[in-house]
Parts: sequence; structure tokens; C-alpha cells
Amino acid sequence: MKCDRCNKAATIHLTEKNKNGDIAALHLCENCAVEAGYMQKTHISVTDMLTNLIEGQSKAAQSDVQACPECGLSWREFKDTGLLGCPGDYDHFSQQLRGVIESAQNGATHHTGKAPAQNESSAANSIRLRESRIAKLRQQLAKAVEKESYEEAARLRDEIATLEKPAR
Repeated sequence: MKCDRCNKAATIHLTEKNKNGDIAALHLCENCAVEAGYMQKTHISVTDMLTNLIEGQSKAAQSDVQACPECGLSWREFKDTGLLGCPGDYDHFSQQLRGVIESAQNGATHHTGKAPAQNESSAANSIRLRESRIAKLRQQLAKAVEKESYEEAARLRDEIATLEKPAR
């Protein structure tokens, strides 16, 4: 079925009943349905999302900020493009960026890495990772001996011995 407005493939099908009881069918493509106000845009670009986040920041703080002394980028230009001009912008706009970064990173303001937090479970994870590495090296060692690759076998043996030494 084709869109009643632009003749593209219709993906939205509406049926309306008027006051007289007559039924009217309307077939629209997604773009025409958005333009007519029957539905909202289904996807938001990353640029639009960043712009919305930036615009949500306090306007008073934004108006007091001068342009970056290194590259001349203004806060307004950053808001319009979503791009910083130089590494100095991170320091120069730190107050304004803090809110943007917190919003985008669920409250985090600095990089914490992918490692689990240091606690009892991380010590157990570390032991499991070491044991797993040793098991993998032992398999490689067996293959190296089977292939009579003795230099590789010696290197693997030494690496296993280093990993098996108790931590001081």
C-alpha cells in the first residue's frame, strides 16, 4: 500500500471514525506521519542528543565563559557542533563539560577503566585469571614439546614458573 501524501510505501495505517459514524482510512509513510503529527521521530541522532544535553545546562554559566585562549572556540560553537577544538578546551570548559559528561556517563566524571573495583572479589578474579593463564600456557607447552620446539617450550616453562611463584 502507498502513502496517501507522497506515494512511498505506507508503514502507518490509521483508521478514524468521524462524528457521523463514517470510517476513514489513512495510509502514511513514516516521514509523512511525523510531519502530520501522528507520531514522533523514532530515532535521534547522536548530534541531536548531545545538543539536547548541552542545552540542558544552565545558561547563566554558559554566558560567563570566554572563548578558549588556545583555539578560540566559544561555548556556543561547541554547542552548535558538538566538537571541541583543542585539548585545552577540556580544561577551559571544564565546568560546563562536567554536567554534559555526567549526563552522558551516568554520573561518572572521569575514566575508571573496565577493571572491577578493588575489593575481595577483584582479588578472587585476579587469582582466577592467573590460574586460567597458567592452564593456557601449559597447553601451549605440551604442544611445543610435541612439535619438538624446545626453545618455545623453555620460554613457556619459565613463564609458568614466574606466574606460579607466590606474590610477595
